[in-house]
Amino acid sequence: MLNQDIDSQTGKDMRPLDGPFKFACNPGVDCFTECCRDLDLTLTPYDLLRLKKNLQVTTEDFIEKYASYDFSHKMGFPTIKLKMEENERKTCPFVGPQGCEVYEDRPSACRTYPLARATQKYTRYGKIREAYFVLRESHCLGFDAGKVWTLDQWKKDQGLEEYNRMNDGWAAVVCSPFAEKRGGLSEKEIQLVYMSAYNIELFRRFVLGSSLLNKFEIDRERIRKIEAEDEELLLFAFDWLRFALFGESTLRLNQHG
Repeated sequence: MLNQDIDSQTGKDMRPLDGPFKFACNPGVDCFTECCRDLDLTLTPYDLLRLKKNLQVTTEDFIEKYASYDFSHKMGFPTIKLKMEENERKTCPFVGPQGCEVYEDRPSACRTYPLARATQKYTRYGKIREAYFVLRESHCLGFDAGKVWTLDQWKKDQGLEEYNRMNDGWAAVVCSPFAEKRGGLSEKEIQLVYMSAYNIELFRRFVLGSSLLNKFEIDRERIRKIEAEDEELLLFAFDWLRFALFGESTLRLNQHG
């Protein structure tokens, strides 16, 4: 059972999810949108892709207006963080009187809340293990209302399956077992990560304007999807980064190309 105590300094309490939980978030809950302010919210590459498509802007325009570039990751991987509005409450730039204005494409962390998802890669099997935690914050009244959810019900209701699949591809890059062995990234490699993971337009021009795809054994159907679909291009970017940065066998060189 979830412990009800909340840390007096942070106003947060995070415990492992050990069964169904009760929660609701809608205009009928008094704290509605209270969690949409003063956030330290990291955007995954897939978050960024969905948001910039929702707003019909380029990646560069989105980052310039709504995000900031961060290098705080211990391995030196660049990250993108959502900028809060410069007002007293430091509100999310996408929250309005009726709630989230980009709801269909809201970031992973917003979809998962009030749960938090942690992942760890099984090095031996190359698989991602996930764990979920319940996050209680002093301002949140959602636990006192709504229906009871199982984890599977919550993930389906919030549309998390595709987000988790794409984010696991990114986690495999950031959490590569070879990353720590080879040390930090060079400035050139950091720029490579930024282009490949965060700037889909620039990466598409790079891929389609070069012979990169011909260098690897990739079946025609996957090449077709890479050329036509941003999501498949992003998944290819993750495989390519693991190959280029850490020598992982995510791609096979074409011996005849």
